[in-house]
Formats: sequence, structure tokens, C-alpha cells
Amino acid sequence: MRRALHCCAVVMLLACCVTTFLRVPLAHALSQEEEIRISRQLRQEARRRHKFIDDPEVALYVDRIGRRILEAVGNTRYPYRFFVIEDSSMNAFAVPGGSIFVHSGLIRRVATSDELASVVAHEIVHVNARHFATLLDNTDTTMIIGMLGVFLAPVLGPAALAGPAVAMTQQLEFSRQMEEQADNLGVGYLARAGYDPDAAVTFMKRMYRERILNPVGRPSYLLTHPLSQKRIANLNASIRALGLTRPRYRGADDIERVKLLIELRKRPEEVVERLRKAHERRPEAAESAHALGIAYAATGRWIRAREMLERAARSNPAVPYLDRDLGRVYVHTEEFAKAHAAFGRMLAREPDDPVTHLYKGQLLEKESRFRQATRTYLRLRQLAPFWPEAARRLGYAYRKLNQPGKAHYYLAQSYLLRDETGKAVDSLGRAAQQYPPDSPRRQVILDEIAAIRAGG
Repeated sequence: MRRALHCCAVVMLLACCVTTFLRVPLAHALSQEEEIRISRQLRQEARRRHKFIDDPEVALYVDRIGRRILEAVGNTRYPYRFFVIEDSSMNAFAVPGGSIFVHSGLIRRVATSDELASVVAHEIVHVNARHFATLLDNTDTTMIIGMLGVFLAPVLGPAALAGPAVAMTQQLEFSRQMEEQADNLGVGYLARAGYDPDAAVTFMKRMYRERILNPVGRPSYLLTHPLSQKRIANLNASIRALGLTRPRYRGADDIERVKLLIELRKRPEEVVERLRKAHERRPEAAESAHALGIAYAATGRWIRAREMLERAARSNPAVPYLDRDLGRVYVHTEEFAKAHAAFGRMLAREPDDPVTHLYKGQLLEKESRFRQATRTYLRLRQLAPFWPEAARRLGYAYRKLNQPGKAHYYLAQSYLLRDETGKAVDSLGRAAQQYPPDSPRRQVILDEIAAIRAGG
């Protein structure tokens, strides 16, 4: 009896915490507007409690996967955002309103980009099909609290939402029908986006084996997405019935490069030493020299990085992203003509690569060619409109051109993308002050300020 009363007290306390945090009543199904507001609030809380990976290659890699799938989905309900959290656990999760979080631990353990894309596609379906709102509509208040605890725990941390949320896990999982819908629609979007639909099955099988081999320490992803042999078999049958096949033409897979960049953030010297030994074993291999050059660059050893990357270029100049890496190193060694040539070669092959435009913009700034830098950053912002750094760079470039109105405006956009609404409103106010009272531009900015404040 005492234990039951204690559990009840914990649940009531959790109800109070969750209601206060979300600022929405739990007695009704969520509207889309409420879901979007919750999504923003959760992002703000997540940024306070966790380290997000803002490395351009890692962040834009996941964003690119998400955007490709969204193009395949077509009609989406929400302003989707994709984030990478620096966390070793094998997890990914979505929250109502379109925010999707991928742990670095999951990226390090998938075998291909197709497998990671299968996870992202699955989460997009849960959000776009409004599965969260459906669960809330069909669940009593106690179960709602526990369910929110399960979904919020990866964001807020286990200490904040432990106890009843974990205890109710078996009752709070997505329903079998919801998982089947996310599976079936997800692989369809996966194939339409140019990824291998069979990667979803491969990933599930590996997760299922991990659960069997280690039932106590099973991956976090299985808490809200339980697996069974029947579910895996159904997904396999669905792929065959829909006639989904592996794409015929495939480019290079960036997954190993992204894994290397993530690993360099945690154990840089250990990684450098491992790659140095690997290069000594195969000094003629362009790939080993390239990897070691990336590692040297990540640790600020620009001269050594240049040596390794130039060695790789002599062996095989067609190695993916080698020219981009060379250009970045040449910027740091102040060999600007070589940097322009390297970026030119890279953009000739991949004109829409946002990271190359970022590095080229930095080069132009170093040369004090701020007008050209703003044009480059405007292109970067077109290619990566949801990446805060693109807007921030553009704002600083306009500041150096002595155009404070545009400078404050784009800095405000970078704050908005980081969910720092107070700073965004302040910067927009400063931008508005740079225009005459009757200026249409000033009125547009004031309208934007009003919309931000109305959104809460």
C-alpha cells in the first residue's frame, strides 16, 4: 500500500512537471499548433541539457538525409528540423511538431547511410501521421504522463523523468498498427528518396540480435520502438510486395567519413595515432593518407594535414571531398590561390555542396572580399536554410560591409534557428531601426517580430 501511494505521488509530481514544461493541458489531443510549440520548447530544453554537434559536415549530413526523405514524402505537416546530439547511446527519437534527434552513438553503429536514413524515415512517419496526438487522444491522464516521460527522457535526462515513465514502457510503446504504418510508409519514402529499402530490414535484424544477446542493456531506441521477428518479417514482405529495390546508381557513402569526424571529437589523439599506423602499413594508398590528413586538420596540425592530403591527391585525385579538404587546409596555411583552385575543382563536380560554399566564404573573408563572401553565404543559405551557421556567417559578412540592417536581420535568423527567440527579437528590433519609419522593409521586420511574440 505504501509503495502504491509512493508511486502515485511520483506520478502526480511528474504530471505537474510535464504540464508546466509543455505549457499545454493534458486533457485533450494536441493540435498541430501545440505540437509545433512543444517541439520548439523541447529543442530549447535539449540545448540547455545536451551538447549538439554543430560541425558542418556532421550536422548537414543528417539534415541532408532528412530533407531527401521529406522530398519523397511530399505533403508534410510540420517545419521539420534534424539535430545530432553528442551521446554514445544508440538512439534516435522524434517529438511532436517535427523535431528529430539522432544520437552520435547511432551514427557510429549503423553500417550505411541507408540504415540511418531508414531510422529517419520511420521517425518522420510517426510525426507526419500525428501518432503522438493519436496516443494522447486515446490515453488517460496517467498514461499520458508516463508516455511523455518516455519520449522526453532522452531530451531531459533520466533523472528528470525516471520512475513511472520507465515502469510503464511496455504499455507506452507505439501501437503495433502505428509501427507497421511507420515501417511500410517509411521504406516507401526511403526507396523514393534513392536509398536502399532493404537497409531498414538489415538495421532491424541487428537491433533484434542485440536485444536477444543483451536483454538488460538493450539499445535505447527499442524503448519506444519494440522489435519482434514478426515485425521484421512483415516489413520484409512489404518491401517485396511493393516491388521496392536497391537503387541502380549510387554515389559514395559518406557514413565512414562522418563516423571519423564524430570519433575525432571524442578521442582525437588516439584516432590520429591509429590512422598514422594504418598509413605506415599502406603508404601508397590515397584513402589512408586522406584519412590521416582529415585527422591532422581536426587537431589543428595544418602543415601535416597539407602534406597528407597532397600525397593523397598525387595517388588518386578523385577521392571524394579531397579537394574540399585541401581547400580548407590551404585557407589555414594562407595559400589562398591554391585554396581557390581546390574549391573550384570541388564545385565543378558538386556545385550544390554547402560545406564547400562555407569554406569558400571563409576564404573570401580572409581576403577581405566581403561582397563576394556575402554572395557565397547567400548561396550557402539557399542550400542549407535551416542551418544556423549559414545565417550567422551572412550577418557578420554584412556587418563588415557596413550594412547594419541586413547584418542584424540575418543574425536574428540564426538566433531563431537556435530557438533563442529573445535574442532574435532584439536583433530584429535593431534591424528595424536601420530603416526609415515608412520603409516597407521596416514593416516586414516589425511584422516578423509580432509573429514571433504571438507564437509564444
